[in-house]
Amino acid sequence: MFLAKISGKGQLTLPSEIRRKYKIDKASYVRIIQLEDGVKLVPVSQGGIASLKGVVKVDGEQDFKAIRKQVMEARNNEYH
Repeated sequence: MFLAKISGKGQLTLPSEIRRKYKIDKASYVRIIQLEDGVKLVPVSQGGIASLKGVVKVDGEQDFKAIRKQVMEARNNEYH
């Protein structure tokens, strides 16, 4: 368990061991999730969509323009 103090400006300094473990540096963001009995900090990847490359394995070539069009049409239909 770690203890951290909140500054007069409401800032929190995460202990270095936590920053190293979760690869949080000075340019990082964390998502703050409100829980019933406190808050949860979740590191947010700043790699953008490019950081997701290779996450989903597919066989063969993919037509991403066609897939995007299908998704946009499906979303449009949800609102009508």
